[in-house]
Amino acid sequence: MGDVGAPLEYYSRTLGHFIGYWHMLAIFSILSGIFLLFLAYLILKANSGKAKNRFMALMLVTEALRCFTSMLFWVYAWPEEMLSVLRPGRVVYYTMSLQLFFLYMAAATFYSEKQWAKRISGFFNFHGLYILPVFCLTFILTVSYFMGGTNTSIGDISWIYCESVGPGTGSTVSGEPLPFEVVCVQEYESIYPMTFTNVVLGPLSRILLFIPLIGAIIATIALTRSRDRIDEAEDTNLKGEVRAVRLGFLGKTVMQVTTTLILFWMILLIGSAPNLNVSPFNPEFPLSSTLMFLPPLMPTAVVLAALFEGVIFTYAVVKNDMFGIDEQLRKTFTTTIFAGSGAILFLVSTELMESVFNQGWIGGVFIGMTFLLLRKPIIATLGGVSTRLIPESHTKEELGYLEMYFLAKKDQTITENERMMLDLQAKSYGITADRKAYLEQW
Repeated sequence: MGDVGAPLEYYSRTLGHFIGYWHMLAIFSILSGIFLLFLAYLILKANSGKAKNRFMALMLVTEALRCFTSMLFWVYAWPEEMLSVLRPGRVVYYTMSLQLFFLYMAAATFYSEKQWAKRISGFFNFHGLYILPVFCLTFILTVSYFMGGTNTSIGDISWIYCESVGPGTGSTVSGEPLPFEVVCVQEYESIYPMTFTNVVLGPLSRILLFIPLIGAIIATIALTRSRDRIDEAEDTNLKGEVRAVRLGFLGKTVMQVTTTLILFWMILLIGSAPNLNVSPFNPEFPLSSTLMFLPPLMPTAVVLAALFEGVIFTYAVVKNDMFGIDEQLRKTFTTTIFAGSGAILFLVSTELMESVFNQGWIGGVFIGMTFLLLRKPIIATLGGVSTRLIPESHTKEELGYLEMYFLAKKDQTITENERMMLDLQAKSYGITADRKAYLEQW
């Protein structure tokens, strides 16, 4: 049960409505997960034998799995039989949340000289890569078993189907009946047929929701202390790496706090924690426009935090091992922020215009024209921000070439023999002609 027609036709029907806004953010989370896996690959490619690289790659894979499962139920209008297939996704999400807590707690050990810290960081050279995920999954399943199953510990899932205006059908994954009679309101007639899935926060998931925030705060404090010690040393590369990793955790903390504030805002509006009664198809519980927008913003904040963390951590770890990675990450950061903010503003504006004037396209045209006309100054501003967050760096090979170049140019001239030696050095280092010309102007 739950046929909504062809996917493209269904998605086109939902544009300008709240469910279309939810779908777009859910698809964005899937794409973000794929991008994080690519960043993890880059980190391993730079030096797969290094414990720090393996640790950072594991962290990004963990974040990617959270992105894949954070809004899995809202990617599409899933039929009822798919819920049993998608349900383990919630277990994966909260298992990864617990795993992130331990990873955040261990992050600062890679920048500590203490013996206990070195033992912890060395643990992730191999054994930690599989022991930690197995432990976290076992812990979640064991606690859930003693609490009465995942439907109780993590939370139930409701499913509603509206074929046309009037009475609809609904069910829950646990098998319990919905606490209300489904009414398919006329307001969403243009979307029907459609399905709507809602998730509930169980007692265990409420705790696991805040666990990564605690870990990020502790990691930020620990890295601040490590930075103070490392600043006294003369290793500029290590200084830059610690500053970048600390910045990544600082950004993560800010976004996690945002997620928490959104949840508290929802609780304030609802009067309790989100439950099965909170539905646009429950006539006894009318929802404000704010409550229609807030739920997907929580996981979206998680996704944005993961993206920021992923870009900054990748820069920190591989900036001295891969040619031009800093420039590629700056471009990726600028493009992602520009496109992501444009897409979110487009969805919000169309929904607002649809609810106010019943003409959603007005908001879309306004935002589209604004971004088109102000494209260059916006990108220039974002480029400046990305340069400050991801400053230019050079690989060991580039630094070696620069050292030889400045030695050759010490007398203000470069002889023919010196130029030949520089060209041979650049070739042996794998530095392209364009990159070589750029370095000599640096």
